[in-house]
Amino acid sequence: MLTIPAAPIIDELDGTQLTIGIIVARYNWHITGIMLQLCQEELQRLHVAPENIHVISVPGSYELATTAKAMLSGHTYDALICFGCVVKGETRHDVVVCDTAAQGIQRVSLDTGIPIIFGVMCAENQDQAAARTMRGKDCAAAAVEMAHTVQMLSRPSAKITTGV
Repeated sequence: MLTIPAAPIIDELDGTQLTIGIIVARYNWHITGIMLQLCQEELQRLHVAPENIHVISVPGSYELATTAKAMLSGHTYDALICFGCVVKGETRHDVVVCDTAAQGIQRVSLDTGIPIIFGVMCAENQDQAAARTMRGKDCAAAAVEMAHTVQMLSRPSAKITTGV
């Protein structure tokens, strides 16, 4: 019987043997760059080897899903993390980009069965985005957790119960 805890403890996560891909949008780099740095530091703290952390940059958040699909078609990753930052402007462009990025990333994840962590900041203003850069660390932990969860559930003998 396989028990997946309802509230896993982050300190128990172990990224040894995992390969994690990170795609980071350069648009609003002052935000996404911090998220990337915090993510890489946390992945290493969780024992993901630096040589198993592959980073690719793209122009903006709209390009994240296409790049995720290309990365997964050519390499084996246990999880991907997508970072972007879209700040509300005078038009609805931010809504279109955020919605398209979210739906595209989700579709790639569902089509491939590989967890893709959504680290796209959809903020009202620059201050709001800057206040949430610690999300980079959270995304690293989520990637390690989800990589292990999907691997456990993929075992033929997995019988699922939930624990507290």
